Amino acid sequence: MNVRKVRDDSGYPPGSAFPIQSSVLGNPKSLNTISPNPLIPIHKSRSQSYQSKKKMPAIISVIGSLNVDLVTRTARVPVGGETLTSESFAIGWGGKGANQAVACARLSRTQAQAQASSSSSSSSPSSPASAVQVRMVGAVGADEFHAQFLQALEADGVNTAGVRVLPGKKTGVAVILVETGTGENRILVSPGANGHVDAGADLVDRDASVALFQLELPLQVVLGNMKSARQKGVVTVLNPAPAVVLPVEAYEGLHHLIVNETEAVALSGGERPAGGWDEVAAIFIERGVKNVIITLGGEAASQKGCVVPARKVKVVDTTAAGDTFAGAYTVAVARWKSMEKEAEFDLDAAIAYANRAASVTVQREGAQSSIPWADEVPGA
Repeated sequence: MNVRKVRDDSGYPPGSAFPIQSSVLGNPKSLNTISPNPLIPIHKSRSQSYQSKKKMPAIISVIGSLNVDLVTRTARVPVGGETLTSESFAIGWGGKGANQAVACARLSRTQAQAQASSSSSSSSPSSPASAVQVRMVGAVGADEFHAQFLQALEADGVNTAGVRVLPGKKTGVAVILVETGTGENRILVSPGANGHVDAGADLVDRDASVALFQLELPLQVVLGNMKSARQKGVVTVLNPAPAVVLPVEAYEGLHHLIVNETEAVALSGGERPAGGWDEVAAIFIERGVKNVIITLGGEAASQKGCVVPARKVKVVDTTAAGDTFAGAYTVAVARWKSMEKEAEFDLDAAIAYANRAASVTVQREGAQSSIPWADEVPGA
């Protein structure tokens, strides 16, 4: 099996490393940039072909959850029966689906482009300035939160025409505890309207370039629409969080799977790999996934596959870091999909960009508020 490794000479002092690295093992049949020497990465510049072969705006449909985030920051999480006074409390907008939609919108354009779009009368907020349209598909409750939530998404350039407002239901809520010392978070979700999305509804637009899924909607909604996307020729990206056991058909024909190490272990069989994360990736490849991306936290991994080290930054809050990664990666996929067929997808560049974007997120507080714009990403 062909493998690739991307090296980086930066070190990782304890406590200072950005907590996402990526091990990628793509299906050799789906990749045509495999190096004959697995220790030498291939870096082909495709920026010119991206500009010259673009044939239509890239369209990303994010089918996922929308939650109101109730965020408490504390020096430490209380143990059972203990009461502590928190350092701060805030209400924000979140949900893995909405977070990833915002990430797609912001990371596909600069702040200047966003301002230009907001001052225009275009019905597609994230186009044409960025040549990427982002559509949020999901549900909120007809409650005190939904109007402001949808306005916030639209202000970020997300089209919300696909978000249903359900009478008699509450918008989903996520209670988030953030430890200020480490930036680590603990999240408890009440699905609300997310749990009432019609399992039989076809939510994937035929003109979409990419459909991005998570697992905070009912499983049958996700599985049915992943199948619909594949039948329509829409590229599928799955970030299976929270991790639940998936049927075999969920992996068959899946174009991109993005998992963290916990999800990778749970979904591949329940054991940490003894011989490297490429063994876990191979399990998903065998099930039918074309490309597997495993994010490894702060671990300084050294194994086969493609390892993209993290930037050294001060971690403030890890909330939405994974969502930022998924959004940035999906933007790269969508832009590639909008090219002529001979254009090659630069997997290494997509992962590196996603890593850099997420490294900005972890240096900020909050969920959607922490997600950067394209011009805020180092080296972008």
